[in-house]
Amino acid sequence: MIDITTASTRATRATTAVLLLCGGLLGCQSLDASDPSMKFDISDLDIVDCIVEGAVRQIGSKFTYLEPPRMARLTEFECASLGGTFVAYDPTEPNAVIEKWLPFAESGNVEAQHRLGLLYEGVMGADPNYEKAVHWYNQAVKNGHRESMYALSVLYEKGLGVERDIIKSLNLYRQGSGIAGDSLMLSSDAYDQIAEAKKSLASEIASITLQRNALNAQLTQMSRDMKQHKGTSQDQIGALQSLVDQLNAKMEQKQETLVALPTYRLINKKAGGRPTQFSFPELPSKVMRSRAMGKFYALVIGNNNYQTMPTLQTAHNDARRIAKILSDRYGFSTQLLLDANEEELKRAIHALNTVAEEQDNILIYFAGHGEKPPPSDRSRLAGYWLPTNADADSDVNWVDNWWITNHLDAAKARRAFVIADSCYGGVFSSDLPIGPVTELPTLSERDLEKKLARKSRFVLASGGDSPVLDATGPTSEHSVFASALINVLEKNSGSISVVELYGRVFDHMYDTLSRMGLNQEPELRVIRAAGHQSEGDFFFVAN
Repeated sequence: MIDITTASTRATRATTAVLLLCGGLLGCQSLDASDPSMKFDISDLDIVDCIVEGAVRQIGSKFTYLEPPRMARLTEFECASLGGTFVAYDPTEPNAVIEKWLPFAESGNVEAQHRLGLLYEGVMGADPNYEKAVHWYNQAVKNGHRESMYALSVLYEKGLGVERDIIKSLNLYRQGSGIAGDSLMLSSDAYDQIAEAKKSLASEIASITLQRNALNAQLTQMSRDMKQHKGTSQDQIGALQSLVDQLNAKMEQKQETLVALPTYRLINKKAGGRPTQFSFPELPSKVMRSRAMGKFYALVIGNNNYQTMPTLQTAHNDARRIAKILSDRYGFSTQLLLDANEEELKRAIHALNTVAEEQDNILIYFAGHGEKPPPSDRSRLAGYWLPTNADADSDVNWVDNWWITNHLDAAKARRAFVIADSCYGGVFSSDLPIGPVTELPTLSERDLEKKLARKSRFVLASGGDSPVLDATGPTSEHSVFASALINVLEKNSGSISVVELYGRVFDHMYDTLSRMGLNQEPELRVIRAAGHQSEGDFFFVAN
């Protein structure tokens, strides 16, 4: 573990130091000063949509052909090195990026269709056009793209670009995840929608029952009248029976829909509830250790001392303690970075992505100041991590959440988890937060294998779209959020999923803050813009 504490050390490190990623039993890997990524400008590390020309292929000794161009998400440096083209600057950006993806999507490339859906939805930072997002997600869904099923379900859940339809949203969730509804978590506001849908369906069923009973009584009387030759015809009885049959079919459909809606055990936030009885099954830790879960890498950042902004009290302590826990208890190769400026922070994230391979896991923890866009640019939902050289009145050195998201999207690592203990951390992802749960289904070895095969991208934020507490008093060693996180990670003796981690952190924070008469709720979200896949998860496996 490397502890970077002085300004002179940080300045030297930016150009010449060796970045060591060491910890636990995983050994060490290094990126030394000869690595080109240590020498080019940090603007070259921005992720771009790059058109790479197709390779020239040869068949036998006489025939050659040119493969079509392909789109790739690369850094500016990588794109330029491959002779690719990208938008360096365009006043119509990100519309220019949309135009680049369009030909690939129209030719039937399913990944391009999904990418266009994300762009039009505004997940990638563009102004949203939800109708077009729905169109391109639908095109990808026709080709079996599971992430587009999930994305489309979100739009049906929110009623964006389509009429709001929680039932269709749920079916798309299920289709995309391949698991039963009761084992599936929806975005937070979906729970109220499901409750409302159940209430509405129950009311409709009661109304249909009254209509059907009345028609059946009338049908019985008409049958008696016909037997007594009182003028009722067989055609009249047949027409009435047809209406009864239609009501029976409608009743059956409503009942099937009602039964299909899942039941969740959740915190009732409006009633001030909190999880007190957990029912999280024990994860198969021995099995997990024997599986090819890859290596675990963590970048832990703690910023206390800012050049022009208020000094924080606990960020260094939080970062040091969490870095030690990740290394000692969970086998992470951990890089600790204290008082990082913009260049150091960005280079460290790039290096983390470079060292992690496809089967690996990466975790980024940030404790420091956070902000929304400056008042002159509050047009879109966004957040920033503030490095030590940040200026409160200018966003020149602020690290945009989109920058981090783009690097998570381009990272080879199968699983990635961001933990943000900063103000406005909840705006890291535009996806709705996952509601805290107190119960999860048993995870079989088969279910585990499916989860390990899926890509996951999560962010756990210490609060939502609001400021958060650094310390609760002058003697506090850790922030409220970090204290809860440390408590949960230290007490865990086996394996814990990100959802269980969140539930327990939520519970610990609620217990602590409610005694003080304070309120701050952490949030867990998936980051679809970084390539999160349905069923993807992140696990902490204790040594």
